[in-house]
Amino acid sequence: MELSNVTLLSGETFEENVLGAVALRQKGNTPFQSALLNDFDMVVLVLHEEQDLEHIVRHTIAGDKRTQSVHIGLSALERAVMAGDNNELLTSLMTGEVICDPKGILEDMRREILQFEGPLKERVEFMEFARFLHLYVKSKRYIEAGCNMDAYNCVLMALYHWARIEVSEAGAFPEPAVWEQVKSMNTSVHKLYEELTVSTETLEQRVELVLLACEFGIMSKMTDCCALLFNILNSRKEAWSIKELLQHSGLCQLEAELPLVLRKLVSRSLIREITSWADGYRGEGHAIRYTL
Repeated sequence: MELSNVTLLSGETFEENVLGAVALRQKGNTPFQSALLNDFDMVVLVLHEEQDLEHIVRHTIAGDKRTQSVHIGLSALERAVMAGDNNELLTSLMTGEVICDPKGILEDMRREILQFEGPLKERVEFMEFARFLHLYVKSKRYIEAGCNMDAYNCVLMALYHWARIEVSEAGAFPEPAVWEQVKSMNTSVHKLYEELTVSTETLEQRVELVLLACEFGIMSKMTDCCALLFNILNSRKEAWSIKELLQHSGLCQLEAELPLVLRKLVSRSLIREITSWADGYRGEGHAIRYTL
């Protein structure tokens, strides 16, 4: 469909740099719909070529039909897909009607998600593992401090990321309703979710039990889920600084989690840390770099 026709659907004029668009309409009693459709008749996801365009929302009305248009750059949409932290964008991309895709970019993205293999699978598993580990550690610190509700909230989110790992390892892209996916797989993580949420034991006992299981899960998943990081570290002879790793396109979204992952991998002797005098380093001691 030409851009002029897309303009009629959304009630606004698109710039020339639009790469494609997806329309998501209200469809009655469907099992799961994007929250972006709330009180709107249609959502239009508009893909741009600008690298720095993160998220622009516009509201339009034509007659009695209200449309919410979400404008996003290609790189930002790719990051959202891999990070799994914006279910609404993913739902719109995968279930909406492609109304403009002159270069086939949207169809290629859909196909890659459905096939879910290679670099995409590797990146999703590493991101989910990093967040799983981070939230496990936060929950452990909260329970030690007697902050049981905060510990509960963190370990519940840790289980969510563990569930996404389980789905990924089974060869499927984690959907927004990931617990329904995991439930059908009859995995231990779903049993832990039930243990945490409906058990008759005290809140503290439930959290501590699940934390023990999370610790085992982290150890068992570490090597496979960190393949992306191992490949990056092995991509050159020189060791990497934390700054260089955080500037890498595959790791830049993990500013809070990556340092913890590195320390855990070092402690398990899966990677090595070396010290050196780095150019421009003015602090006391030596700079730490990481390698295999």
